Amino acid sequence: MELDYDGKVDVKSGNIRFDGDIRISGDVENSMFVGARGKVFIAGAVQKATVEAGASAIIEGNVLSSTVTVGMHEVLEEELAKQLHGLLSYLERMNDALLELIQTRDAQLAEIDARELKELVRVILKEEYLDFQDEKLAFIQKVKNHSSQLTSCWEPVIEKLYSVFTDTSLTVVKNGEEFSKFLEEAYTLIERFSARECRESYLKIPYAINSVLSCNGNIEVTDAGLSNCSVHAEKQLSVEGCCRGGLIFAGSKVSIKETGSPTGVKTVIKTGKDGTVTIGLARFGTEIWIGDDVHHIDVDTLGVHARMVDGELRIH
Repeated sequence: MELDYDGKVDVKSGNIRFDGDIRISGDVENSMFVGARGKVFIAGAVQKATVEAGASAIIEGNVLSSTVTVGMHEVLEEELAKQLHGLLSYLERMNDALLELIQTRDAQLAEIDARELKELVRVILKEEYLDFQDEKLAFIQKVKNHSSQLTSCWEPVIEKLYSVFTDTSLTVVKNGEEFSKFLEEAYTLIERFSARECRESYLKIPYAINSVLSCNGNIEVTDAGLSNCSVHAEKQLSVEGCCRGGLIFAGSKVSIKETGSPTGVKTVIKTGKDGTVTIGLARFGTEIWIGDDVHHIDVDTLGVHARMVDGELRIH
């Protein structure tokens, strides 16, 4: 399923969101948004705008003062699944107590109403109740902040988590039976989004200035390079041109033609502890991080290759 948009994205066209792939023949202009669950292809430039893609993004023009993310909703949903699992560790104790209670009373779960659920959770968690509430609210706020990036199946679980143990007249979890069903729904969500095999996400651009680029995969910069950008690639980053200023990270491999500048502008290049950094010309002001170890380039250096060997950072 593909949407072909012939023209530029501006205030006249409005923002564009689509569940499949998007092809745009023109520029994406100031303050506009383009989002797709699949692939995004933009023939023009992106200026002071936001582009989000699920699978890949190819931008043929330059990226100026913009935010481009590819596949990062998968990373976000995996992180949220871990947080939700932590919250459910509190509620599992509550559920165990609830099952014991109905056995003692010879009752049904549906007979334990919302008021008694609210009282029971305070008794079970005791001094941990406030910690649970703080973690719950922080989690819900994070979901709300990134709601546009999340799959719709998060909504019903978050609604129930938000209302449970609060105003018993308004809660959508009205008794013990609905509470148990809520836990089942939450665990299904965790199973779906925990440690998934993510797609090979890909971002390709010619040049970027003052921009934020993120990809749950590889990023390729094919022309002049990057200037004062914040870049995060979960796997590999390759830059044919120069990186001047900013923070550049790739999880496994960074390959750049030139870093820094003749004036010594600070340029930070990072990779994971098992990653490698290769730079054709590393100028004064370049910092190279492998994991938590850092090396400062004090003089312009040709042919830099950095990696960890036997627990030590090696530069050669």
